[in-house]
Amino acid sequence: MFEFTTQTILNSVVVADVADIRSGQADPGYNVITDATKKIPEVRIGNIRFNADNVEEVQVKKHTDESLAKFEVDIQKLINAVTEGGNDSKEGIYRIAIYLGLSMNSQDSFYANDYVYKGKPLYIEFPIGANDTAAAVAAKVKSIADKYLLLMMGHEKILKVTVQGTKVVFTGVNGYQQIKKAAVQKYHEDPCGSCTPDGFVDVLVGVPVMWTTDENGVAETKEKVYDGTAAGRDLADNEFAIAPGLEAFCDYAWIIHNLRLPTLANTNFWAVTKPEMPVVGGKYTQYCIRMCKDRDGIAGEVVGQRATSVTNHIFYVLDSQTAAFEQALNSILTKKKQRADAVLEDPFAGEYSDTVGEGGGQESH
Repeated sequence: MFEFTTQTILNSVVVADVADIRSGQADPGYNVITDATKKIPEVRIGNIRFNADNVEEVQVKKHTDESLAKFEVDIQKLINAVTEGGNDSKEGIYRIAIYLGLSMNSQDSFYANDYVYKGKPLYIEFPIGANDTAAAVAAKVKSIADKYLLLMMGHEKILKVTVQGTKVVFTGVNGYQQIKKAAVQKYHEDPCGSCTPDGFVDVLVGVPVMWTTDENGVAETKEKVYDGTAAGRDLADNEFAIAPGLEAFCDYAWIIHNLRLPTLANTNFWAVTKPEMPVVGGKYTQYCIRMCKDRDGIAGEVVGQRATSVTNHIFYVLDSQTAAFEQALNSILTKKKQRADAVLEDPFAGEYSDTVGEGGGQESH
């Protein structure tokens, strides 16, 4: 069935009552009209008219910030893993191998490849000498990545690298990025069954860890790996955690991506009916208003057919304007709402009684 939905962005909410408009006392630039006398429509926003009796449901969802994909490599843990048992020296050539992918909501051409899913391999090779400390090696990894632009695509950095003591921290630059693979490898000259074709063998391996979101929608990771149980398992000695990337909701970038593509129709300076664009850096609250109204007499397929019209009206209101917007809506949110499904389940509710007449078993009207 065809679903009718409107999408409206409000960067300002200027409310005016019908009486003030008629008397010329309304604030200029008003975009929300109310009627203190409760006449229909009780609230009008642009060309959308609301009557309290027809409001079925209102849902509100606040914006959430993005969470960036992240992992950290502890160089001291790397050295300990290599030299454990005294079978190997820490000296040698190492590399951090990363495969950076995207969530399906992004089609960034930087990550184009020959495969179905977009992604970009990244490598940082670095040496470790006999006298090198873990902190010195960590600083060296960052220096090599920055000097040779190993985490750059064109003029943009696609991963941030920082150093915290003996740890090298890699962080994404947007919530669409997903770290599909991360491993620290050591080069071996002699062929071995566990080596990669180019001679590198994994020493430390990154694994995705379990996560939840807080009340603001930000990911909170746990040092647990999903193993089919709710509790999960602990990280192994040769593993480190990979935190997920989560895109934001109802911020400027999300609205541009999903609702207001920067096409000529949306950005043309001379367009008369151009829809409102989001404010750069703005954060919005989403209001979903579902309307339900009986539309008897328009169905026409059979005699006496009933019809119910259901529409959805979505508003994205700048956070600084939500108080004024909610106050304007209060007049239509206080009455009892009807539910479209209830109308369809029993279209004759309230029109016929269940009593049977004495004369011939006819229903009384």
